[in-house]
Amino acid sequence: MEPGVFNQPVKIERIAAAAFVVALTMLCLVYFSSFLQPFILAIMVWYFIYELRAVGARIKIRGHQMPSWLLTVLAFTIIILITLGVIEIITYNLELIKQRSPDYILNIRSMLGSIQKIDGFEDIQQRIVERIESFDFNPILTGLLNGLSGIAGNIFLIIIYVFFLLAEQSLFARKVKLLLMSPERITSLQNVAGQVHSAVRTYVFVKTVMSFLTAVFSYIILLLFHVDFPVLWAFVIFLLNYIPYIGSLVATFLPAAFAVFQFQSFSIFIWVFLAIQVVQVIVGNVIEPKVMGKTLNLSPLGVLLALTFWGIIWGIIGMILSVPITSILVIIASRFESTRFLAIIFSETGELPEH
Repeated sequence: MEPGVFNQPVKIERIAAAAFVVALTMLCLVYFSSFLQPFILAIMVWYFIYELRAVGARIKIRGHQMPSWLLTVLAFTIIILITLGVIEIITYNLELIKQRSPDYILNIRSMLGSIQKIDGFEDIQQRIVERIESFDFNPILTGLLNGLSGIAGNIFLIIIYVFFLLAEQSLFARKVKLLLMSPERITSLQNVAGQVHSAVRTYVFVKTVMSFLTAVFSYIILLLFHVDFPVLWAFVIFLLNYIPYIGSLVATFLPAAFAVFQFQSFSIFIWVFLAIQVVQVIVGNVIEPKVMGKTLNLSPLGVLLALTFWGIIWGIIGMILSVPITSILVIIASRFESTRFLAIIFSETGELPEH
C-alpha cells in the first residue's frame, strides 16, 4: 500500500485531538470563570508588584537599597490603596447619579417639549416622553453598584492568591528546572519568558501612560464644559482605552450623551464628543503608535477576533485582557512547528522571530 494511506488516520486523529483540546479549554474558560478571573487578576497584581519592586530597587537611601521584603510590602500596599480608592470614588459617583436621575429625566422631557412642533412630530414626541418617563435608571445603576460590590468582595480572595504567588515566587525557577530536566528546554523557556515579559511590559506601560494622558485631557475638557462627575468619566475613559477599537469610541460617547441629560441640548453632545474624540485621535493614533511601535506584532483582524472572543467569554475583563493574552499566545505558538501557522496568521506582518 501507499505510505499516505497510513498517514491519513494519524492526521485525522491529531485534528480530532486538537479540536477536543480546544473545546475542553473553552468549556473550562466559561465554566470556571468565577475561579479563573480572580486568579488572573491576582496574577496581574503580582506582576505590578514585581514591576514596582524593580523600580523601588533602584532607589537608594544613604547608598543602600531597601530590603526586598519591604519593597514587596510597599508595592502591595500601594496597589491595594489605589484599588480601594478607585472603587470608593466610582461608588460615590454612581450613588450621586442615582439620586439625581429624576432631575435628568425631567431635563430631557423639558428639552423635548421645547422642540418646535412640526406635522406628525407630536405623536413621536409623546412616545419619546412616555419612554423616558417609563425608563428607570435605578436597575442599571444598582447593577453597576452590585458589580463593584462583587469586585470588592473578590479583593480578599485576590489578596490570598497574590500572597501565595509571592510566597512561591522564589521557588518558580527551581520547580521549572526539576520539571524540564534539560538545559536546552530551560534556555528555550527562558527565551520565551523574556520575550513575553518584554512585550507585555512595554504594552502595559505605554497603554497605561497613554490612557492616563487621555483621561487627564478629557477631564480638563469636561471641566471646561461643566459636565457633572468629570472624575467618574475620566476614569471610565482611562479604563475603556484598554479595549481596542471600540473602547475609545464608547468612552467618548458616554460623557457626551450624559451631557444631553444635564444641559437639555443636543448641540452639547456634538461639542463634547468632538473635543474628547480629538484627544483620543491625537493620543491613540499619533502618539501611541510612535511610542509603542511594533511591540506586539498583532494584526488588526487578529485583535478584533480576540476582542470578540474574550469579550464573549469573560465580558469587560476579557476585553481588557484580550490584547496581552493574544500576544502571549502568539509568542508561544510561534515556538512550535505545529502551531506556528496560527502565530503567522495572527501576526501583523507574518514575520516571526526565529527559535
